[in-house]
Amino acid sequence: MQTEQDLEKLVRTYTPALLRYCTGILGSEHDAQDAVQQTFIKAWQRRHTLREGENNIRAWLYRIAYRTALDMLRAAKRAANYPTPQPLEQDPGISDELRAALNALSPLDRALMLERVLNGMDYAALARIHGLPAPYLRTRYSRAKAKLAAILKEGEHDDL
Repeated sequence: MQTEQDLEKLVRTYTPALLRYCTGILGSEHDAQDAVQQTFIKAWQRRHTLREGENNIRAWLYRIAYRTALDMLRAAKRAANYPTPQPLEQDPGISDELRAALNALSPLDRALMLERVLNGMDYAALARIHGLPAPYLRTRYSRAKAKLAAILKEGEHDDL
């Protein structure tokens, strides 16, 4: 895998199988999508470690996916041990409805929303903070924003 075209071919070929695999491990299709995306990011970053051959590529990708899924499970377990802290005083400009919607997001998604919207951080800064690639964080932020919008929209219909 030396070119971006090679990566695109791998993504097209292995994404469905890796999604099924990661969904089975993580129990969530959404988390599995994140894991598969992270798997391909890691694969691209570590492409120099790959020995050519289809069986090697498949095993290599599955190994990366497995370790990525395990890391996600460990992170979720650690996060479950630390409840979402309640602010000591109300943040100015954040309504109770928005705060409740933000608390429905995962800790990383909530952090990305706050860092991007309230602090105006760019993706390079977020990558340094979280130790994750900027393109991954851009996608994660986009998904978090869509999820937050859906939660807020759902709240509007509850009042009807």
